Amino acid sequence: MRRELMVPVSLLWVMVTAIPLFGQLPAGWTSGDIGSPAAPGGTRYDKATETWTIWGDGTGIRGKADQFHYVYKTLSGDGELAARVVSLDPALADWSMAGVMIRVMLMPGSPYIFMGVSANMTTKDHGITFWGREAFDGVADQVSTGATGTPLWVKVKRTGSVFAASSSPDGKEWTERYSTSVAGIPNNVYVGYAVTSEVAGEPVTAVFDKGPATASNPDPADGARNVAAPLFGWTAGINTATHNVYFGTSPTLGAADLKVQYPVEVAMYFHVPGLIPGTKYFWRVDEVATDGTTVYPGDVWSFTAAPATAYRPQPWDGLDGAGVETDLAWTAGASALSHDVYFGTDRAAVRAGTGDTFRGNRSTATYDPGILADNTAYYWRIDEHDRAGVVHAGPVWGFTTTRTGLGVHAQYFSGVAVTGAPIATRIETAIDHDWAGGEVAGGVSDSVSARWIADLEAPVTGTYELITTSDDGVRLWLDGRQIINNWTNHGSTDDVATVKLVAGQFYRVQMEWYDNSGTAVARLAWQGPSIAREVIPAGILQLPVHATQPYPAGEAEGTTQALTLTWVAADAATHHDVYFGDDREAVAGADPTSEVYQGRQDAASTTFDPGPLEGGKTYFWRVDEVNQAEAGSPWKGSLWSFTTADFLVIDDFEVYTDAEGSRIYQSWIDGWTNDTGSQVGYLDAPFAEQTIVHSGGQSMPLDYNNVDAPYYSEAAREFSPAQDWTVNGADTLVLYVRGKASNDAAPLYVGIEDSAGKRAVVKHPEATIATVAQWRPWSIPLSEFTSAGVNVTRVRRIFIGLGDKAQPVAGGRGLIFLDDLRVVKP
Repeated sequence: MRRELMVPVSLLWVMVTAIPLFGQLPAGWTSGDIGSPAAPGGTRYDKATETWTIWGDGTGIRGKADQFHYVYKTLSGDGELAARVVSLDPALADWSMAGVMIRVMLMPGSPYIFMGVSANMTTKDHGITFWGREAFDGVADQVSTGATGTPLWVKVKRTGSVFAASSSPDGKEWTERYSTSVAGIPNNVYVGYAVTSEVAGEPVTAVFDKGPATASNPDPADGARNVAAPLFGWTAGINTATHNVYFGTSPTLGAADLKVQYPVEVAMYFHVPGLIPGTKYFWRVDEVATDGTTVYPGDVWSFTAAPATAYRPQPWDGLDGAGVETDLAWTAGASALSHDVYFGTDRAAVRAGTGDTFRGNRSTATYDPGILADNTAYYWRIDEHDRAGVVHAGPVWGFTTTRTGLGVHAQYFSGVAVTGAPIATRIETAIDHDWAGGEVAGGVSDSVSARWIADLEAPVTGTYELITTSDDGVRLWLDGRQIINNWTNHGSTDDVATVKLVAGQFYRVQMEWYDNSGTAVARLAWQGPSIAREVIPAGILQLPVHATQPYPAGEAEGTTQALTLTWVAADAATHHDVYFGDDREAVAGADPTSEVYQGRQDAASTTFDPGPLEGGKTYFWRVDEVNQAEAGSPWKGSLWSFTTADFLVIDDFEVYTDAEGSRIYQSWIDGWTNDTGSQVGYLDAPFAEQTIVHSGGQSMPLDYNNVDAPYYSEAAREFSPAQDWTVNGADTLVLYVRGKASNDAAPLYVGIEDSAGKRAVVKHPEATIATVAQWRPWSIPLSEFTSAGVNVTRVRRIFIGLGDKAQPVAGGRGLIFLDDLRVVKP
């Protein structure tokens, strides 16, 4: 049977053929009746007495309730159980009954789960319905009445084919595992299922699970910034006895980082030493099962402590379009008692604190500069005085008051296809239209479409929701990636996409819309960190004249030390001014006379090679778009940054694009070339995975199919020249892997080949790693390769596969994801 999670599960078998039922039962199993002639109805399991009892008024079971019997077994001490229900009536052997209702209590404190089974006597299609119900409060006779409410999932399947689901939240195939937090259930209980079905004498099986065995829901959230309080919490995994909490400043948390071992009742950690301002920390919670032996390693989470300097400026750094009556505000740095304010129109003077830029020391984190000039750039800085008398000089922030060049470029078209010559073109302050049934543009009110393009500048780093309101169809792209697609006739409807944005960076937004007939609505709103829902205004939306889509992505960490910077040019640009260096302020305030200026490139050249870089260092860069024939040129670009790794990056999968020549499957050779059962990337763009990622913006999907010869699946990448994997004392290969609960189990292996052709292969210690639907690091000492004679200072090729390449046998299939291949120090 297919394994769904690396956790104990409750199993329920329902047989589809009449078989001899009870003879000598295995140890630990009990038998009994479901239903009775006198009191037909549903059943429930009472853990206190370990018996099934009747409930309901006869409506829970339709048909001959007395003709169903069961066997069950308690699987562990936490209330899990397995049950098998069998029809004794030959007339019912083909599931001609409908509506058999079985009630299963998974564990104390968990929800009841109703399982409804129905089938058609002719086609033998089996339907399984689940409802999440109320929490069990320990009262032996408590029953939730009725199977009312919206099912969590309803799936229908017949052998060999998937039928349409009558109620499915996402339309995925039945082989997926679904989980959800059930409203009203404590401790974030999850409910999931998978169903397999065969007609010819095979069982129908349902797999239940109560949730992840690993810790989840970290607080502060993974990647959080400016964390001030050292109290951290999480949701415990199921079947947990104790938590092993690791806390440190390196993502490769080791034994020395084990801080405490808490009992299950304590799901929080207080870091007594406090936090060092501005430091990035990593933590992990390993859950130890009730057997005291099994350990479920958790994901490595991270956060950055609040700095000693002021942060979160208002208006935010780089804002265009601030009002002339704007006041300044900020969040005080850690331990700050008072604040020196510097303000003026000369960036260099503000940075040096010279001239009349010093505006005094304040006890509050606000400053009123008075009425400002229109269309003017202002700069400001806050120096924090802490309790020890140390002054922490802050960065220089800047903003520009209202000016031209803000808003959205809009085009309108006759017809609903967004094609042909525009019937109207204009600059709009926002995408905020409700035309009702009136004219949209160019005298047209029906059968009309539009395209809006703008650069969105994020004010604060964090997670945002972009919200389109449309009547009728709408599509939305962010940096070339479609995130909303509701290209249908409909009334006024909200569609929402969740995205992560970095403060001060420009993102290219494109929205397309059409109205077939009747009322017409088109709106683009957002909400996010400290921002209530609002139509995205001018200033946030600017004309599309900036460089976008940098590689490495803004604030990327752990990048390779040998890389080429790339970006996507604005259509209006004829040249690009490039700035690069390790001084944030120098790059942010640079002009073509500065030492960080790297020269002017023509329109077709959108790359820059900075040369060899230091490991573990942060670099800054900027691309200003130039068109001397246009007013406002050059258009100042985002301040991008990245931090190089202090380890050797083998592949972080960030460099691949959908363009011919740089696609992921053109570097990682798969079954299309090597005749194994593998497929790297997707058949259609985007070819790399852009949602299920360990870090950065992409991972590598690897599809495996070991059903047919050669019964293994392998992908490989070659290096030219050969790589030295021992630089700077590195000694361990690390890669992150994530499977899917619906995968068939298959052994995972990694092999390397040196420049002399010597090979070695290492197998993953968990045979079912491909079924684990969470990111797991796999650390392989290089000694496991060198012991087989491989020269790890001359690595020419790495190959990753599923199956047994040495002794192949027919197996299953599935899809895994790989990310962050690296070689690290001890």
